[in-house]
Amino acid sequence: MSRSKYRNLIIVGNGFDCWQSIPTSYEAFRLYYSKHVEEVAKALGYGIYTVTDKSGAKKNITAVELIYGNPFEPNHLENEFFWNLEARMDRLDDQKINFFFGRSAEGREKLRKTVDEAITLLRRLFCDWVETFNIKKENSGFRFSDDSFIVNFNYTDTLEKRFGVNPNNDFHIHGVATDPSSIVVGHSTHPEMPLKELIEQHFIKPEDPAKGLPRFEGLYAVEEALYRTDKHTADRIDEFCVSLMKNGVHIEDIENIYVLGHSLAPADMDYFSFINAITRCGCNYEDLSAVGHMNQDFLASLNDERLLGWIILNVQYATAHRGRIDPNAEDIFAFLDDGRNDKMPYSEYAAKCAVTQRFWLEQARRTQDILENLERRCGAQIPEGCHSILSYMDYIDYGHDQRKRNATWHISCYSDADRKRARKVMKELGIKNYSLHSSISDCIADFAV
Repeated sequence: MSRSKYRNLIIVGNGFDCWQSIPTSYEAFRLYYSKHVEEVAKALGYGIYTVTDKSGAKKNITAVELIYGNPFEPNHLENEFFWNLEARMDRLDDQKINFFFGRSAEGREKLRKTVDEAITLLRRLFCDWVETFNIKKENSGFRFSDDSFIVNFNYTDTLEKRFGVNPNNDFHIHGVATDPSSIVVGHSTHPEMPLKELIEQHFIKPEDPAKGLPRFEGLYAVEEALYRTDKHTADRIDEFCVSLMKNGVHIEDIENIYVLGHSLAPADMDYFSFINAITRCGCNYEDLSAVGHMNQDFLASLNDERLLGWIILNVQYATAHRGRIDPNAEDIFAFLDDGRNDKMPYSEYAAKCAVTQRFWLEQARRTQDILENLERRCGAQIPEGCHSILSYMDYIDYGHDQRKRNATWHISCYSDADRKRARKVMKELGIKNYSLHSSISDCIADFAV
């Protein structure tokens, strides 16, 4: 391969399109949702529920309001839900939802159906809204040079139409409006698959097998919804690495990172942590891989007894979801179902470690599948001990130059709150060579034409 021509990595967030007067704010989605939710629900064959609020007013709601709101006091969702959509999509109150639908077989089936309707309807409306964006071709007054590679968090083709960007250099990490199936929107807190033991219950031996543990079936339905609405950032990062490889981007050549109109929200911190790691001197790609995150000693020591304990920790982590989203909330299911009123011993740290290890096992398999596809395409065997796409890229390219200095970050900040958040994130990531700019125009002044 020839030497990389790329020197700039440009990260584009929602504020970038808003700066270009494109109505892509979550407030715009809230308005679209309110206007079209009943119409789309009916088109999908979903129910519309008429409820009476505390003031006596009748309101029409859908499964979205039942599941993402309070099912015991159903109402229209608060504006805050939409303004912080991604952060709020993991705040399903699993215990309250289970309690509302009940333990009967009919109730559990209705729970599963309603949860599925809620996430399907919300996604459909979001995708429909994204498809309404119509970007006019205009001269923005800026042009991103050919040595710039874009990590685009938006779904639009603004960069191609207004900034002269080659589509090959514009990687849409969450999909594009022209392909609704590619669109990713959600939280980043439940990337592991829902534990099948929650519904199979093979490891639980109730005194009366006919009774079983029905609430675990409902809990599984909520866990599945949380999994389906997760961004799966590790998968997106793998896609990003493949895109770098396809375009011949040597990440060690990136000198400048521009963050334009991005809020640096917690839901996207995995991306920024990864980008920071791979643009620093002395980065070991294998350490960043799924295998690199595994506790090999723990996994190697798993016998039947320890495996059962591992599964129980995973189950406990799932049942403790309500306490994580609201530490002050009462634990409705704090006691065992056998009536002994014994509280189950629980360590949040141990459970989190168990869940994390299970996730990295799952991720390692998915990354390995990608590597094997690349191996077939490139005709170069995966070297022993290679578990990272960037490591494989380095291998087939006969080794890359060592980075001489850490990349410099340039961040646009719309408000004082943005500046405060940016400084906090830079400190957490250990980044010292950065600059904050009061506007996107100021941040990309070097690209003015």
